[in-house]
Amino acid sequence: MSSILADLIKEQILKNGHISFRDFMDICLYHDKYGYYRGSIPPIGVNGDFVTSPHSNRLFGALLANQIEEFWSLLQVPEMTIVEMGAGAGYLAYDILHALSKYDFYDKILYVIIEPNKKYIEYQKKILGNISGKVVWFDKIEDMPEVNGCFISNELLDSFPVFLVKKVRDFYYELAVTYNNSRFCFKNTAITNKEILNYLSQFEIKSDDYQTEVNLEIKIFLDMLSKKIKKGFVLTIDYGYVRSEYFSPVRNRGTLLSYKSHVVTDDILQNPGEQDITSHVNFSDLSTWGSEVGLNTVGYTNQWAFLAALDFEIILKTLYPEITPFSPELAGIKALIFPQGMGETHKVLIQSKNMNVKTLKGFKLKNIKHKL
Repeated sequence: MSSILADLIKEQILKNGHISFRDFMDICLYHDKYGYYRGSIPPIGVNGDFVTSPHSNRLFGALLANQIEEFWSLLQVPEMTIVEMGAGAGYLAYDILHALSKYDFYDKILYVIIEPNKKYIEYQKKILGNISGKVVWFDKIEDMPEVNGCFISNELLDSFPVFLVKKVRDFYYELAVTYNNSRFCFKNTAITNKEILNYLSQFEIKSDDYQTEVNLEIKIFLDMLSKKIKKGFVLTIDYGYVRSEYFSPVRNRGTLLSYKSHVVTDDILQNPGEQDITSHVNFSDLSTWGSEVGLNTVGYTNQWAFLAALDFEIILKTLYPEITPFSPELAGIKALIFPQGMGETHKVLIQSKNMNVKTLKGFKLKNIKHKL
């Protein structure tokens, strides 16, 4: 256990008797000095705690560049800005820009990375190399100007701090965090946050003894994004479900998980600052809240269907002309599209603002936005 961070959390608990799980998760992940995402090296990849699509294979970024090409053609603007939030090590930015450098509109592109961690920025600049001249960094979304273009988030929203709620015999509690017998533990408390109460009043969880998450940060996030988009798109890729799946009776303990050295655990309260904490994204919320701030849902599908629709075979052969069933690159490619990898667990949602767009290339094989 990170004793310093644990002591800081215990100090807050002693003052109030408990803290919300949302605040606990926020401190564990984003404390300025001791938070999980405040280290010097992004905790991603073979030597980290988990793997994302850009780490699996550079094909992922090249396929997204194919979709971005369609964004460019639809936007009809003199310059396009691509904004990536939560860029991690910088591999996705490198792969997208490298792929886009083959297109004739490359000189009309500016790439923005939103990154508050200065140590991560240094790491990203090393990965980007000469391409870093195309990139501008901002600490937070609020600092950047309004743009025409697209916002990309890949496995970002799952790390937003969430509130935990529990239904017991038709009554909802908030699960707060307290400290007892030398351990952090949960405590049932009354829900006083009006936004949580309003959220829970909009649908019915039929199961009893049911625990789940409420991610209000997504609503705030979408509002900030919309204010920065004059005209363009929001591309979200993450693991998650639509509302009916999210609150399924079989998911009665929610979706919270922790990751450490590629080992998954549900012991999320221990070792603060030393393990990742995530919750699956409710894509129905993303679509609903987006529409309230002018972001209209164009499409929603599984990652495999989205990537496969983006000239998959052509781009694969371009990147790997000699690829065979025995090529070492094939394992990473399979992880992107196979159901036992990220192909089924990860979903893609694209929203547009001030654009009259009915569908996009990435949804030509499958668009299940009606399920949202």
